[in-house]
Amino acid sequence: MVNRKITGKKLRWALGLALLILLPGMALGQAETVKLGDLAAISNAAIYIAIEKGFFKEQGVNTEISNFASAAKMVPALVVGELEVSVGSASAGLFNAVAEKAPFRIVADKGQTKEGYGFSLLAVRKDLVDSGQVKTFKDLKGKKIAILAKGNIQHYLVGKMAEEVGLTINDVELSFLDAPSQVTAFETKAIDAAYAVEPWVARFTERGVAVQFRTPDQVKGLGPVQVGVIIYSGKFINERRSVAQRWMNAYLKAAELFHKNGTKDPEIAAILEKYTKVPAKVIQTAIPPYQDPNGKVLRDNLADQAQWFAGNGMQKKISIDSALDLSFLK
Repeated sequence: MVNRKITGKKLRWALGLALLILLPGMALGQAETVKLGDLAAISNAAIYIAIEKGFFKEQGVNTEISNFASAAKMVPALVVGELEVSVGSASAGLFNAVAEKAPFRIVADKGQTKEGYGFSLLAVRKDLVDSGQVKTFKDLKGKKIAILAKGNIQHYLVGKMAEEVGLTINDVELSFLDAPSQVTAFETKAIDAAYAVEPWVARFTERGVAVQFRTPDQVKGLGPVQVGVIIYSGKFINERRSVAQRWMNAYLKAAELFHKNGTKDPEIAAILEKYTKVPAKVIQTAIPPYQDPNGKVLRDNLADQAQWFAGNGMQKKISIDSALDLSFLK
């Protein structure tokens, strides 16, 4: 006859063993939710990769996405802590908020332009180029150029292109449209040009409504540009620092993979299709961003952006270091 009596010592051992078996499942159920403001862009690849390949999950993090028309429109939500992570570009609004002691900070790279990586570029309506009406940026004087929002990276880059040919930003008419609306605006000839990020320029080309016209690396004296950044809210930095670090760990793992494989990789193209709604075959033809595998940002270019915004009356002057917190990259 088998003795089925369980002693207190054996019971404690059995419970301990059961807890060890259950802990992984329990940990998954208790993942920390991080609220992220998103813009559908090819330079967000590392975030989408980290979600789809389970890198955030490995770190006990669940990323909850909300879509915005531009990074500038995310600033109020960052200030009050409704968003914890923002993707997009630096902007006059962000720098002004920092000047007013808002605690959020740029914490990592999300996408840079340089030779061969001009993923943020000017597209011009195809009929204007084919007819010879627009041969250089100077021919866009008085014409309507769409960008996402006032005071963003596109505003800065259109301004730099204007200045290169002796114009100013005030010599063109700016129209503020989200990327999908720009496709329609080109089709109806409501705009003459658009400054956009991939894969939207590839989408314009696929539809036959606009053509690639000029990339930042072609602008004399401009050099590499910090187009995309990762921004953390002050509450996320100060009140959930361990979660913020784990989020960054997952993001950098994905950034390294994206840096290695790029947009032509079928798996990455399929992931980008899921989040941008642009077909994978179009994404594979798009100009890719350069993404630093270690998350390093171009500090000097960010300082130039802040100086340009201030010089054009869009923001107060600031020290760029007051807008940065790169401690999560260490």
